[in-house]
Amino acid sequence: MKNPGPVLLLFSLFLIVASLSGCALGTQLQTETADPKGIQGTYDLYTYGCRYPDDIEHAAFLIVPDKAGMVELYVPATSYKVKRGLPAGKALAEADAFVRCGIHTVTELRVHRIPDGSNGTIGYEILPRYPYYDVGGTDPLLVSYTLKDGKFTVYIRLSPDVDRRLNQEFPGSGGQ
Repeated sequence: MKNPGPVLLLFSLFLIVASLSGCALGTQLQTETADPKGIQGTYDLYTYGCRYPDDIEHAAFLIVPDKAGMVELYVPATSYKVKRGLPAGKALAEADAFVRCGIHTVTELRVHRIPDGSNGTIGYEILPRYPYYDVGGTDPLLVSYTLKDGKFTVYIRLSPDVDRRLNQEFPGSGGQ
């Protein structure tokens, strides 16, 4: 290569932009597997999805009431509901029933603790797991959490593979 200058400049610019955009989005929080039997206390139950019988986008979140004001779901406000002040057992039972809504078979639940970034807990996510041969595969949703300026943002979307599969099955419908 005669002059590596332009390539190095472009690569450097890419690294700078990537690191700045990472800072702009906040700190990514990593969930960890949790045992539902160990969930105690009172929670606000956020339920997302279950808009029609064939919907595979279902999720429930048990959020500690003290932190509920700091949590924002990055989805349209009409796509989720909140029930406040439920005991853990009741919140888990309602979350279980909610994520099993619809015509798709739920084989098990995926329960993860959502950390708050300082060794505490924001709450728990409860997601359905489907048979691998289902249209959405075992885990059709990608859920991620960021912390920025004291606010926790929950991002929920279909995995790209599932979105592609649904668009092939139902062309022109935006998935379903």
